[in-house]
Amino acid sequence: MKKDIGDHIISKLDLQDIVKVLSDELSGSELNTVLLDVFNKRVQQETPSSLLSKYEGNKLVKPALLEDVLEYKENELRCYKLMAGRGFEPIELSPVAQFGTSSVIATVDQKKVLTSLRNTEVQADPTNAIALHYASLKKKGELDNKTYNYSNISRVIRTQVFNNPNFTPHFTVLALISCGRDTGSFNFEKEELLKHLTTSYEICKSYGVEKIYYEIIPCKGYDSQSPLIMESISYVREKNSNLEVLVIAPEHDNNYYHGFRIKQQIVIGGNTIEIADGGLLDWTQQLLTNKKERMMTFGLGIQVLYHLTK
Repeated sequence: MKKDIGDHIISKLDLQDIVKVLSDELSGSELNTVLLDVFNKRVQQETPSSLLSKYEGNKLVKPALLEDVLEYKENELRCYKLMAGRGFEPIELSPVAQFGTSSVIATVDQKKVLTSLRNTEVQADPTNAIALHYASLKKKGELDNKTYNYSNISRVIRTQVFNNPNFTPHFTVLALISCGRDTGSFNFEKEELLKHLTTSYEICKSYGVEKIYYEIIPCKGYDSQSPLIMESISYVREKNSNLEVLVIAPEHDNNYYHGFRIKQQIVIGGNTIEIADGGLLDWTQQLLTNKKERMMTFGLGIQVLYHLTK
């Protein structure tokens, strides 16, 4: 629908040549200069009254609806300490990411990301930003070949329209990210899967959740009998008997994860809720053009978890 509207405006104003010039013929700095000038002129047309009116109609800028902000932040700190205790180094990200962070290495539509000026976009997913951080350090020779574990809790924003009034454009995501090298025998996959499941299990337990289980969904040519899947799950079950892990057949093709996808399910009041999602990714392989690179991510909706357990 939005694409059709955009095409209509371009056609109506005969802007085809302008769009081509802006997108293909200007450098990034030249485009930024032009857009800064455009927005500077547009903001001069605003008044305090029009500013308030537009604020009231803009869902992207409203504060989060949290019952107790102090309690919410205390919970975040508890989670950070728990993750650090499990070996995940906390990272405090910038509120903006490099332009293209969400769509170049992943499959996210750039139109669902809040694109900004100065070659940036508003943070939409901390895992993408941390993949860039790791790859940059690795490229500069500042990291060795061991596995690096990172954690982050960020308020992110997505611009897609939600039909559910309880879903807001911005929300808090807790992310676990592991980046390293393939050392053979699926050692990276087994050890990092155990870390991610154990840590996320303890996080949900700290919110009072009693029933927790995980679904491993093979993808990209793997199935339940693939050695990667069988050995990874066997390793987790052997090392932590508290973790309930099931293998689930994929319902549709997945272009995001490579090897397997992870879903964390919690049961509250008899209802099963998918609270987290993760898996193996090829992003660091793309960024560093090295097939030996390995990456696992896990994103947990702690804002949803907070509301569910209040």
